Amino acid sequence: MSADPAPTPPETVAATRAEARRGGRRRRWPWVVLSVLVVLALAAGWLVWRGLQVVEALEGALPEVTAAQAELARGEVEAAAARVPEVRERSAVASAATADPVWVVASALPWVGTQLDAVTDVVAAFDRVAEGVLPELVEVGTAVSPGELEVVDGRIDLAPIVAAAPRLASAAAAADEARDLVDGIDTDQLVDPLADRVREVQGPVAEAADLLAVADELAQVVPPMLGTDGPRRYLVLALNPAELRTAGGIAGAGIVLEAEDGALALVEQIAGRDLPNLTEPVLPVTAEEEDVHGGRLGLTLQNLTMTPDFPRTAELAVELWASATGEQVDAVVAVDPVALSYLLGATGSVTEPTGEVLTADTVVEQLLFQAYLRHTDPAAADDFFAGAAAAVFSSLASADSDPAALVSALEQAVDERRLSLWSTRAQEQELLGGTTLGGGFLSGAADAAAGVFLDDATGSKLGYFLEADLEVLGTTCGTGDQAASLLLGLELRSTAPTDPAVIAALPPDVVGAGLTGVEPGTMRTNVTVYAPVGGSVGSVTRGGAVVGGDPGTSAGRELLMVTSTLAPGEAESFEIEVRLAPGETEAPVWATPSLTLTGLPATPTCP
Repeated sequence: MSADPAPTPPETVAATRAEARRGGRRRRWPWVVLSVLVVLALAAGWLVWRGLQVVEALEGALPEVTAAQAELARGEVEAAAARVPEVRERSAVASAATADPVWVVASALPWVGTQLDAVTDVVAAFDRVAEGVLPELVEVGTAVSPGELEVVDGRIDLAPIVAAAPRLASAAAAADEARDLVDGIDTDQLVDPLADRVREVQGPVAEAADLLAVADELAQVVPPMLGTDGPRRYLVLALNPAELRTAGGIAGAGIVLEAEDGALALVEQIAGRDLPNLTEPVLPVTAEEEDVHGGRLGLTLQNLTMTPDFPRTAELAVELWASATGEQVDAVVAVDPVALSYLLGATGSVTEPTGEVLTADTVVEQLLFQAYLRHTDPAAADDFFAGAAAAVFSSLASADSDPAALVSALEQAVDERRLSLWSTRAQEQELLGGTTLGGGFLSGAADAAAGVFLDDATGSKLGYFLEADLEVLGTTCGTGDQAASLLLGLELRSTAPTDPAVIAALPPDVVGAGLTGVEPGTMRTNVTVYAPVGGSVGSVTRGGAVVGGDPGTSAGRELLMVTSTLAPGEAESFEIEVRLAPGETEAPVWATPSLTLTGLPATPTCP
């Protein structure tokens, strides 16, 4: 009988088993790697497919949104409404793609997740537009249709605006959420193509949100401003640019309008000459104002527009009117004859108290020149000016105007800074303060802007013959400590009659009586250049020679005043350097709205 084999030592058994396991793992490892790669490939392919869905959905929806926006602006509400279902459907497809579990898991990965999160935020922002902005605006367009807003017997039915206000508020909130989503994307962390697309979206979304925010606020304040909560009284300053002031012209007349339940009524009109000339300003003026305006601000209605800041003009006007008439007003409006011509284009011609017919084509000449030929007594000419301006506003209070044409006329007047508005109500003024309509050049609405303003220094109505042109000649980008700058070109030309006999035949109130040291027919104009806050006024040249001026400061701005003197037919050009505040790369340029000059748009100085 043979002996039993010796037992295998335990350590040998353990080693054998371990080796077997390693061999099994070695045999399985390629399959594990292959399986992982397959899963990753499938996931990547899935993400690519989902990404293509997003791209296709958004590229198909964006033209629809753009078209709907244009249709709403034209009042084609039904056409815009027909696009809403497709926009919503495409938005839902994009939202579903970014909510996919694979997409969500991949969003947790380094770098890849950053790219996917950016796409998710853009899709979420578009969803706010598709679900919260566009449908609400369609409803607003349905409620506030041109037919609903017809002016009948001088009255606008404000009920549709009041009814639409909640929907506008909802749309504004959704647009604000969309802006927050896209503004929160750090484009520096994205691949270039995606970063470029995100930047393309950020600008329009922000503009839409700002526009809707203003529309929301207007829907809240316009009805009460037109008297839904009780009567409102407006003091209208009718400006006369034949005698220029910084804000457009002397205040030739004061007109009081009352708004109640959407209707306007003319209450009173007074020629500026008929209000008293004070010996002390109606409100305290600062030392800067005293210096810049030669002690004339706040003494007469005519000179309240010497300041480029309309809120300051309005505050002084309210107090001056109250001191002269004992009447309180709720708001102040300033408007010039060019703006009145735009309004007459919407309302049609009107007949002023003496029987003269005013039309859109003739009102400027009638008010600023013919009035002084027909009424050689300056007081009578001023009365005609006041009555004619009041007649235009009376037409607003009684005519059955086309609201679209009226809104277009008002928009043009505001864009050209020929119409300004200030309210005594804090909520309303807070809205107006930051807008072009508010005219707050020195009170925070235009700190980055430069200004080139004109004031008559002749004591005449020769501004009717002044042609002014302002343009940007060049820009310089800042480097190191050097600030960016603008080079502006200002050309002034007198078109007054060159025949001395014709000048002699014109009334002294038109051509000047020589009281300011110049011959009748010669116009003297003060040109005041304001730098942006934190900027400075550089050199001012005329005909290549540096012009010495009178420097000053106002509300944190440097300024320089130079004087132009032009005989009939003469012209001269100024080149003006304005340095921007450190770090600024663009500056809007505000200008006096004369008969030929309006404010300039924002002008970029650097890429």
